[in-house]
Amino acid sequence: MEIIKKYWKPILAILTVVYLAWSISIISESKKQSAKAQNEKNKIAEILNFNDRLLNFQEWVSEAEWERKNKRYNEVLAHAETYNAKAIHYGVTLFYISLAFGILVALLLFSIKPYFGLAFSLSIIALTMLLEGVLNPMLEVGAFKEKLTVKAKVKPIETPAYDYGMKKVDSLDNHLNSMVDSLDTKIISITNDIHEKSKNAQTKLNTLKSFSSKIPFYGSDLTKKINAMSAVIDPLTEMTHPLNDHLVQVKILKDVVLDSLKSVADSYADTTYGIDKVFPGRTYFYYQNKGVFDIIDILVKSKNYVVAVCIGLFSFIIPCIKLSASLFMLLFPKFSSKRTQSILSFISKWSMADVFVVGAFLSYLSFSNMSPGVDVEANIVFGLYFFLCYVIISMVLGELLKRSLKESALLETKNN
Repeated sequence: MEIIKKYWKPILAILTVVYLAWSISIISESKKQSAKAQNEKNKIAEILNFNDRLLNFQEWVSEAEWERKNKRYNEVLAHAETYNAKAIHYGVTLFYISLAFGILVALLLFSIKPYFGLAFSLSIIALTMLLEGVLNPMLEVGAFKEKLTVKAKVKPIETPAYDYGMKKVDSLDNHLNSMVDSLDTKIISITNDIHEKSKNAQTKLNTLKSFSSKIPFYGSDLTKKINAMSAVIDPLTEMTHPLNDHLVQVKILKDVVLDSLKSVADSYADTTYGIDKVFPGRTYFYYQNKGVFDIIDILVKSKNYVVAVCIGLFSFIIPCIKLSASLFMLLFPKFSSKRTQSILSFISKWSMADVFVVGAFLSYLSFSNMSPGVDVEANIVFGLYFFLCYVIISMVLGELLKRSLKESALLETKNN
């Protein structure tokens, strides 16, 4: 017992160094495994991404594409779960060695400075809990749909192509009408011209016939020849009439064809065509698996520097300053004046770690109870639990620090 009272400081220093070295190595390994798990989980969202599935022609026409993706999905999911299990294992190990460290320090200093032992061990443990919390993901949020069904059905009358086709038919109708009317006008003009010329020719032949009939000896022969010529000219007056009749028939036929085309189009225009395409498994619309430093990194990359600095300051830097100040006051109680304690109290007010935890839990609850028409998955990842441990320890530390300082003051008074 006397040896412990005499050498408790070096023993405590050795215990602390060993604990910190061991804890940092565990936190480092935990971070590596959780980063691998995050990477694999992101691959899942990429494999079953909404845009990729809907815009992938192979998914529409072949089940082999889904089988390939499903196989890849199961492989990646298995890897993610393996890495996540390892990360949690390291986290649990950290918890147990922290508990062992706290017990050892409490037992070591129980008969000497019990409040100091509790406050010191909890300050060191709080630091490791804080690091484990901020370095690992805290919240996992995903929006997906099981067996996404796309109603790939359509009525022709509801498509722009139908209106375009009807306009084209009307345009063709007008164009053909214009052509037939133009041709009809030309034929009528030619017919009228032939009629006029044939009438003039008949008039001249009739005049010539009346004159030739009076010629002696040859008059009868000339009259016969003139009659023959008149017989040739007479049919010319009626030659173009059949062309007009044919044009009328063509116009009627054109109207019948186009009307039939419109009738057929209208009969099918209101009929529904297509299928309901079901995409098996999950289709992801959104997925995030982030921790404090991941969020800060995203904010910096998106140039939201003010928000990034605030989150980093209130959730990590100020808690670290608070723990460092607490350790300094524990180790050097002579410098723990009321002014120093008031400064520490002021710094503590700006530590938003507890607010951050509450915000994370509220986000979890809000996402879990959302009903946006798709399935929403929100999971608390182990990093948040360690961050919560830090917050709880930090609350207890305030009271333990006060008692430890009083304890140190009493011991100093007794020694004097």
